Amino acid sequence: MTQMPEGEEIRPFAVPINDGFAREAAQTLRDYREMVERCLNETEGPSQEAPVRRDVASIAATPEPVGTARGSLHGMLLDVAGMSWDTALDHVRALEHDIVRKPPPVWSPLVIARAVLESCLLFDYLFEPSISGGLRLARCAGLWRKDTDHSMNLAKILDKEEEVAKLDAYVTQALDECNAVARRSANGKITGYVIDGEGSNLDYNITGRTRDRLPEWLPMPYGLLSGAAHGRPWMTDRARALGSEGGELVGEAAMVMTALMATMASLEMGVRTWQGYFGFDLDAVLAEMTQYRQFMALRLMGFAHATE
Repeated sequence: MTQMPEGEEIRPFAVPINDGFAREAAQTLRDYREMVERCLNETEGPSQEAPVRRDVASIAATPEPVGTARGSLHGMLLDVAGMSWDTALDHVRALEHDIVRKPPPVWSPLVIARAVLESCLLFDYLFEPSISGGLRLARCAGLWRKDTDHSMNLAKILDKEEEVAKLDAYVTQALDECNAVARRSANGKITGYVIDGEGSNLDYNITGRTRDRLPEWLPMPYGLLSGAAHGRPWMTDRARALGSEGGELVGEAAMVMTALMATMASLEMGVRTWQGYFGFDLDAVLAEMTQYRQFMALRLMGFAHATE
């Protein structure tokens, strides 16, 4: 199948995608995803010491009507985080199919992996085990306001001014009922919320959280994924190096491996967050994930550089 030009040094995965490698890479990712899904499906309720129980108990002890309002906000937080996790898994399934398509992909696996990463980062942002319940609710309040601003901008474009006013009033009242205090800039624009003395911005720094929250074995993948997603020439021009003189873009096994590693790191981060916030005993599955990842990298190298 694939051979490096005579005299050229062999670099791991720096070869065009071949059929055998694509099939094995897709199956590897599928097995990894199913391992994650299986372990979470088999978990029982949160442990007695889990942060989620602490948060619920704190909200239950909050005097009315603030307690009920915060309970609703926490319910929204649980729903949004769960939706983010499901969205991440949906993109993992899409990546499994994209890897084996014909003609072979060029940059799309990195773009899909970026979607997996961002969904897992949002999930982790809301469920981060070490933060206080007040900060968790403040983060949810900020995200709700930020998403409401996006919805309002769309409604204005569609000339839905009445819906804009109703939505703004509803969110403002709901957060006021939670005793969420808006932080404002010098010109009066809301920049975040404070709950029980814990403040959060409207959104989070994706690059910073990628650096701080992903496993140490994957150093800063966000720049590469973003370069592909935004179609930047510094990134996309590489695909012509393996192509013909006519400038045809050729997908590289290294690109697929980067997508796999970024996706696996995102899922590992998510599993650790599940474990931390709900107190699930997932040490065994995390060890299995690590062993599988290390084994698959060596195995896929053989398929990527196979010759016939």
